[in-house]
Amino acid sequence: MEISYPYSEQAERAVIGSMLLSEDAVLMGAAALTVEDFYLRNNRIIYSAIVNVYHNKIAVDITTVTDELVNMMELDTIGGVPALVSITDEVISSNIDYYITILRDKKNLRDLLKYFNDTLGGFSDTAISNVAEYMANIEKNILTITRDSQIGGFQKSKDIVGFIQEQFSNAKAKTGANYSGISSGFKELDDKTDGWQKGNLIILAARPSMGKSALALNFATNAAKINKVPVAIFSLEMPAEHLVQRMISSVAHVPLENIRKINFEGDDLVKFESGCKKIAGYPIFIDDTPGAKLIDIQAKARKMKSLRPELGLILIDYLGLITAGSGTKKQQDNRQQEVADISRSLKALAREIDTPIIVLSQLSRQAENRKGEDKRPMLSDLRDSGAIEQDADAVLFIYREDYYAKEKEEKDKPVVEAELLLAKHRNGPTGIINLMFYKQYTQFESNYKKIEE
Repeated sequence: MEISYPYSEQAERAVIGSMLLSEDAVLMGAAALTVEDFYLRNNRIIYSAIVNVYHNKIAVDITTVTDELVNMMELDTIGGVPALVSITDEVISSNIDYYITILRDKKNLRDLLKYFNDTLGGFSDTAISNVAEYMANIEKNILTITRDSQIGGFQKSKDIVGFIQEQFSNAKAKTGANYSGISSGFKELDDKTDGWQKGNLIILAARPSMGKSALALNFATNAAKINKVPVAIFSLEMPAEHLVQRMISSVAHVPLENIRKINFEGDDLVKFESGCKKIAGYPIFIDDTPGAKLIDIQAKARKMKSLRPELGLILIDYLGLITAGSGTKKQQDNRQQEVADISRSLKALAREIDTPIIVLSQLSRQAENRKGEDKRPMLSDLRDSGAIEQDADAVLFIYREDYYAKEKEEKDKPVVEAELLLAKHRNGPTGIINLMFYKQYTQFESNYKKIEE
């Protein structure tokens, strides 16, 4: 059966006619469109001639385009000069933006229709060895096509400024804070980052048992509490029940050990029930599928974004447990290359769904083996791949002196000082944020704020 592809002859002629008459229209049409955006052959030829003239730095008009069509040996094909005159005579509106949008939409519909037809035509369930990967690829290809509809030409600075002002006003009205992004809940950090920014990839790294999962959950809880936005958590190591126990302990100030053993003392039970109510009221969504592959995380994140467009933050715990799930055996055996691919894909995902993504990562033993007293981590300590540093918009390290203490009394302190090192910040300052870590509550606090016992 022959497929009828969607197009708009009127919009195609309106764009070409405007470009033949206006220099501004030439700039907009050449920047926003390609030959493939036109469906009718004659219109494709004329558009190509216009772009050729423009790229040769010659003023575009009927005469110069006619000469180019002669050079292309296509003037007779399109119907000669009368055809060009007829197109310009039809122009009754200077609103080329409107017609460009129509052409882009029609092109995307054609691409989708062709993709669906090709996919169905080549479908064979016996040839599909990995259904999840097959479906993820379909989703990715469709999103690639639909994402093209958002790719336009140049934007006026005035329009961009208006968009930024609107974002700031909305954020301030919603949270009462002067941050354009999602608040971390730590003022000193937000002052440096302006909150977690949309499309950013943030790496939070530390040695094992330093408290990175606890701090990440503090970030997640604060985002849901302060900004009142949905938060998605991918926990590849810890079951959802344990994560929620930690969050309850943190907001209720009930020792985590007491919650796990169901052994409450004093007013712990009242605090616990209050904490349960708070956490239950926060829009936090947890996926604790162990050994999740990259394609699974991508698919679930896209689905969450489609179901919850206001999705404010994604947390992944942690990078070392993610596998690419595809590629040759040689690629899979090279863990550094695999991590580089994962890191790059997560950054692309953050931009695609316009949501900040915080990814936890382990540090190598380099800091512990470093000569001298200073064990503070550096960017070179990031484990598996230097690509992590390159892809990340921000890199945060946790450092605690008690972690390296030799005396048992020092190691067993219930409350210890900690430093959050903002080692990389693509869009702003770096620095150190001083924190206090309350071990029994798995809670970090800034400014040495005391938690009532």
